Amino acid sequence: MLGLEFTPSTVVVGLVVLALAFLAIRRLVRNGPCDCHKGDDMHGGCAGGCAGCSGCGAADRMVADMQKRAAAEPRR
Repeated sequence: MLGLEFTPSTVVVGLVVLALAFLAIRRLVRNGPCDCHKGDDMHGGCAGGCAGCSGCGAADRMVADMQKRAAAEPRR
């Protein structure tokens, strides 16, 4: 069986991964799964994600991009 070795570079990479995971979880806790109402009195977050959120920037951009692409493609 191979032994588990922790070299300094392994520790540094592990700490970076843990720090990024912490920041991602903190962002999810603060903003919720969607950036809806970010910066207003509701303090972000939509129950159930962006699906039922009016004003969700990510959902609005996705819909706008799909509409632009549909308008640009020739009909078959």
